[in-house]
Amino acid sequence: MRKRMIALFALLVLILPVLAACGAATPTTAPAATTAPTAATGGEATAPPVADAPTTAPTDVPAAAPTDAPADPPTAAPTSAGNVLRIHQVAYPDVFDPQKSSYSGEIVLLSQNYEGLTRLDENLETVPAAAESWEYNADATVITFTLRPDLKYSDGSPLTAENFVYAAQRNCDSATAGEYQSILFDLAGCADFASSVVTDTAAYDAAKAGLGVSAPDANTVVMQMAQPAPYFHTVASLWVMYPAKQEMIEKGGETWWQDPEAQIGNGPFQFSSIVEDQQIDFVRNDNYWNPAKLDGLSFIYIDDSSVALEAYKSGQLDIFSPDPSQIPAVQEDAELASLYVAYEGANTTGLQFNTKLAPFDDLKVREAFAYALDRETYCEVIRNADCLQTLTWIPKGIPGYDADETRFAFDEAAAKAALAESSYGSADALPEITMMYATNDPANQARHEFVANTFRDVLGVEVTLQGLPSKDVSAAKKDNATYPQLSLGGWIGDYPDPQNWVSVFWNSNATFAQRQGYGNPAADELMKVGDTSTDQAARIAAYQEAQKIIIGDLPIAPMYNRVNKYVINPRVTGYAMTPADDQFPGQWSSTSISITE
Repeated sequence: MRKRMIALFALLVLILPVLAACGAATPTTAPAATTAPTAATGGEATAPPVADAPTTAPTDVPAAAPTDAPADPPTAAPTSAGNVLRIHQVAYPDVFDPQKSSYSGEIVLLSQNYEGLTRLDENLETVPAAAESWEYNADATVITFTLRPDLKYSDGSPLTAENFVYAAQRNCDSATAGEYQSILFDLAGCADFASSVVTDTAAYDAAKAGLGVSAPDANTVVMQMAQPAPYFHTVASLWVMYPAKQEMIEKGGETWWQDPEAQIGNGPFQFSSIVEDQQIDFVRNDNYWNPAKLDGLSFIYIDDSSVALEAYKSGQLDIFSPDPSQIPAVQEDAELASLYVAYEGANTTGLQFNTKLAPFDDLKVREAFAYALDRETYCEVIRNADCLQTLTWIPKGIPGYDADETRFAFDEAAAKAALAESSYGSADALPEITMMYATNDPANQARHEFVANTFRDVLGVEVTLQGLPSKDVSAAKKDNATYPQLSLGGWIGDYPDPQNWVSVFWNSNATFAQRQGYGNPAADELMKVGDTSTDQAARIAAYQEAQKIIIGDLPIAPMYNRVNKYVINPRVTGYAMTPADDQFPGQWSSTSISITE
């Protein structure tokens, strides 16, 4: 009976929106992690294809973070935008401030406008960016970056080492309290500065002075680590190290980032126009050391997938991101199918629990819900095979992936037994349970209804769905006090090292773990070994053991790795498809993208 209900529900999911194109793909290999400290080198990686025209290459990938967007495409969008790349975006970002952002839809904007000391190339290796070289000391506790000569901001003003010192200070500052603050906690004094009290002026000033970042001259940035951190040159590529101008931030106040004239950057493009919930435009930054081939970028926000498809067909978009429900129709359309690409990404999505809220403060209840997840049907039927089921956190292809993890696979009997063994004893004794989700795209509701119905069918638990605009969901998930009991979410890798997957997310001090109310001292100790060792084999082993503890604790029940999938206008060439992409192919090497009319 249950199989029949699943089949009927799947049919309803498929007919909800108007659909479009997708083609077959071939898996690629995700890159290996950065290894021991070196000067001006990055981690080893397997190169993804660099396309001059759309190619096909499937994969497993993480789910993108939700945001907000308009119901209709911008009516003024031209059919031909010349040398401007027009990119479909589903959800408008909550905030795009370099030291406060954390979601992929925010980061993709910042990474066009700014650049860190290093960057990831099309092979996901760490390469020189604003810094032309870097060097570690013998035990990886000091890293010295040398900037390229004569760097400038987009307005022509000089960019110096002090601008990067300010970026690190602002990220670690307790007054900023950014989403990724803890990613710099390996920097000496950062954790202390983050916990300082602004009103205690003497202690606050002392904590700021104790931060281990300095500029001995205009072209040199020196970072002192609290412990060995042989991967930190890659952390220096992240948006938290983007050198937004101090004077613009102080002049504009809390919402400075909403003004494109305040977002004076040092990246390949420059913010030129921001129309909330509709469109964000960039122009080429001719003062960038490696000028882009494109004249500009336009990020066009359309949350309804059927409307976005029509916008693509009518020539208003160059890159369209189809919803999973649209894949069959895309595959059946000869023209769209020929322009469809799908390839591996580095991401994991799962069922996230607020472990501080009843009933999910009980491990046995979390186990019951984890066992009840029918991952195979969800990926193959509900998401039209755009994802691969997983039981582990680190995705396949990233060092530390655990191919032997089998706990919490779909098992109805085990799910019922775990609930019976919980402190509640039965479904009837559970408190009300609510699952939050983003309402922007109608197809998202059907997917959450499938998950909720599975809990009803397997456990006899009625889960109430709470639909909110994606921007509100993002905001709610930024604090444990408002974090939902249940939700779907996960992680998109920032860089191809297990440290980014384990320590950055699950350490007791990490912002992300704290949001879910999670921490385990035994896992923390293993993460410390992985974070500080310069022996790559020892690092990987430590992260794998920490991951086993985390999976056993179930702050999240891993569900799937999702593929990146796009329909790309043939006028777009030169883009590099990497597992780190999430918002468009080539987002980390956009200077190489060309338009051929």
